[in-house]
Parts: sequence; structure tokens; C-alpha cells
Amino acid sequence: MKRRLLPLFLALSLMLSVPVSALKAEDFRQGKLSGLAVAEDGELLVSDTYNKVVWRVAGETVTQYAGAISAAGLSGEPTGIYRDAVADKAYFKEPWDVEKFLDGYAVTDADANVVRYIMGGRVYTLAGSGKVGSADGADKRASFRHPTGLTTDADGNLYVSDTGNGMIRRIAKDGKVTTIARGLNAPMGLCCYDKVLYVAETGRSRIAKVTLPNGQVTAFAGVSDAAEEAGEYYGGFVDGALNTAHFDHPQGIAAGADGTLYVADTGNSAVRAIRSNRVDTIKRASDTELMPNSPRGVAVKDDTLYVTDGFAGSILTISVAKNVFADVPDNAWYAEPIGKAVQQGIVIGVSATEFAPNTPVSRAMFVTLLSRVEQRKDGTAILDGDTAFPDIAAREWYSAAVRWAADAKIVEGSDGRYRPNDRITREELATMLYRYASSRKLAVSAPTDALNAFSDRDTVSTWALDAMRWACGRGIINGVDGKLQPGAPATRAQAVKMLVSFMEAY
Repeated sequence: MKRRLLPLFLALSLMLSVPVSALKAEDFRQGKLSGLAVAEDGELLVSDTYNKVVWRVAGETVTQYAGAISAAGLSGEPTGIYRDAVADKAYFKEPWDVEKFLDGYAVTDADANVVRYIMGGRVYTLAGSGKVGSADGADKRASFRHPTGLTTDADGNLYVSDTGNGMIRRIAKDGKVTTIARGLNAPMGLCCYDKVLYVAETGRSRIAKVTLPNGQVTAFAGVSDAAEEAGEYYGGFVDGALNTAHFDHPQGIAAGADGTLYVADTGNSAVRAIRSNRVDTIKRASDTELMPNSPRGVAVKDDTLYVTDGFAGSILTISVAKNVFADVPDNAWYAEPIGKAVQQGIVIGVSATEFAPNTPVSRAMFVTLLSRVEQRKDGTAILDGDTAFPDIAAREWYSAAVRWAADAKIVEGSDGRYRPNDRITREELATMLYRYASSRKLAVSAPTDALNAFSDRDTVSTWALDAMRWACGRGIINGVDGKLQPGAPATRAQAVKMLVSFMEAY
């Protein structure tokens, strides 16, 4: 596997993305957006650590909800001030996150070491003395050290990531502050689902969980690799099982109604999803898509995910609908694997509303999809190789994937050529997967009678027999009306089904 600069890697049917739109940076006066909350009417409240205000977003209209923008300091950035007052005359020092609480909105003012509260057109101090500390108690008898993330539970209690103290604090509805968890390394983003707090533990590059009400802290997702300096941890970028995935200093997290966790993986410039005991990337910046660059705040409502980008000063709106394709019926055999592949960022539709499940797949398309499956093992790897074919130009969207696969002995040419535009047959597709599994040292044994149930088993090419036995034995290929149809062109639906079945089998 080579690590080189990848050429443009785009084809409409293979673009690894999800429907995205973004509010522009100029709408927020070039601010540095941080946390956000979705109101019941669908409007957003967004904290801005550069301009030191909380914005209100209604559709495409952005207005100041609370906080005045002060005079600029020597660097040009507005000066942070801590002052309670009516909303348009109050000042914040560093509004980090915002969350619905009781009849108003709580805001962590990180640099002021307090939690503020917006209600009835005024800004108050909800908890904190303003001095660095870790004391529990009500109102100003409590103290914090750089509070950041916020969330609430089903009972209406407010939880605060006390980042500088490595704690999770609870603010009850009567205003009393209690420490419920200790020993975390720079906790930031918070969300609550089914009586469990999920924490973007930024300092350890992982997601931790805190069980309520006892406050037990355990690792949930992501491997923490200790660095040379005590208390420091490396970040990484790997999709997969909870105990093998890697994050890079994530700062935000939110829970969907179905329990899916969405993570702003800040160091990787990516948005990740945790579901079915897996971590998958659903959006990542690239050479051709510059956002998310520095994601931080995450909020989800229905099928829409909102992500703040601190560097770009904008909000990304990402569709996380499970099935948006009119030509993929919910009861179709390929509906579930297509939904999984789209959510994992392996493939999207040919348009926003069409997947074209019965369209044949080319050899170029499938090797590109397979390269993306490989990249989920190490998201920092850029796949390329040295093998050259005369019919593969240096910078086609599939060129690097073909070179990688040829170097790894996953693909071979015919008469010295790769034939990228030829339709890939079902037995060719199985053979590529078989060779890929072998290259990754995965078990590829299969029973010798795995093909016996299919009436056309004698039509399988000799060179594909081992692969077809393996694919059938592992449930990666299923027959079509009792036949293998090995020489038939594979459709988009069949290719996706085989890829998803392969990933689940291993």
C-alpha cells in the first residue's frame, strides 16, 4: 500500500458524500461557531466564540439572539467581557455551547468559568462564581474550570462538561450543582440517551459513557493510544467496531431519536456515526470538499444533522435519512444494504432521489468502491500503487484505486489492459473480493459443496471457482432464482449487497 497524493477521485455514482448544504461564514460576521441547539420550531441557536454572541438562525436569516459584540482588541478579535444584562447589552467571554433548559437556554461561558442563562430577554449567571475551582453548591457557591459541552436528561437536569477539571457536573432544576463523574481527560461534547451520558472525551480521542445516576465512567468507542508525554494521547482515523475504531480529539456529539450517535471528529475534519456497535464516517473534508474543516457542535432533528464548522464559520446541514431514493422500495431485498452503504459513505445515488439499483457496475466503479472499504481500516491512508496499465490514464477518478488493487494482486488485466469501462460480472466481482480478503490475511476457506445448490454451477469459470465457493459459503453471494449467473453483469444493487455482506461477515 502506497501513501501518495490521491488524484481527483470523483464519479457521480461513486461520490462518497451525503446531501449537504451550508450557511455562509459572512452570515455570522466571520465568527468561530461552536455549540448549537435546535428549538422546537426548528430554529437554531448557535454560540460564537469569536464574536462572543449567541446567534439565532431561522431558515437563512441570522440575527443576534444574545450578547453584544464588543470593541476589537489588538488582534482584531472582539474583546471578551463578562456582564449580565438585557440580551442585547449583555456580554460573554467565550460562549462555547448552548442548550435548552427549563424555560430558557443555558450557555457555557468557558473563559468566564460560569454557566449563563438566557430567558425573558435577559442574560443571567446560572451557576459559577467566575473563579476557577471545582466546588459544588447552588448559584455562585459552585465553581468551574473552563466549562464547555451541555446536555439535558429526560428529567430536565442540565449536565456540563467541566473540561479543565476533567469532570461532569449536574445542575438540577433548583440550580444546585453536583459533581457526578471525575477522572476524564478534557471532556467536551455531551449528549444523553436512555439514561446514559455520552462524552466526547477530547483529551483521550475517544467517546466515553457515564451511566446515570451512579456516574460510572467507562470507555465506549475509540482506541486511546498513549503518547510519550504523560496524559497525552494520539489521534487516529479508523472506522469499524467500537473497540478498534479511532478518533482524533472529537469535540461534539449528539444522539438521534433511534440512538445513533453523531460525532464531530474535529482532528479528522470529519463527521462520524456510531450505530449497531460500529463507527462509520458519513462526511469528511477532502481535496474537493473543504468542509467540515473543524467541526465542533452537533445537533440532530428528525432526518437532519446540523454541524458547526469553527474554521469556516458556517453550519453544515447533512441529511441522515435512511432511504431517500424513490427507486428503492422499503421492502426490496436490496433496501437495507443500500441504506447501510449510503450511511457508511461507501456510495450514494446517481441523483438526490435515485439510486439506479439495476444499472450495471463497471470494473472501474467496483475497484473504487473496494478501495473505500479498505480505507475504512485506516482513514489516514491514501491508496495508490505503481502498476501501470496502458488503458488507465494517470489521473482518472479511478486510476489510483486500480494501481492500489493491482499492486495488492486484487485485480489483473486482460491482454495487458485493465478494461475499466467493461461491465464487471458476478464472478469477477466475487474474485476481486476473494483476493482482497486474502490480501488482508482473512480466512477464505469454503466447503467444496458450496455451489451444489445452484443448477448452473458448471458455468462458473475455472479461475473463479474458489472465489465463488467462498462467496456462496460466506453468504456474500446468493442465487437469482436458484442460479448463480456467474457471467451476468453485476448491478449496483448486487455490488452493494455483496460489499455490505462481506463487511458484516468479517
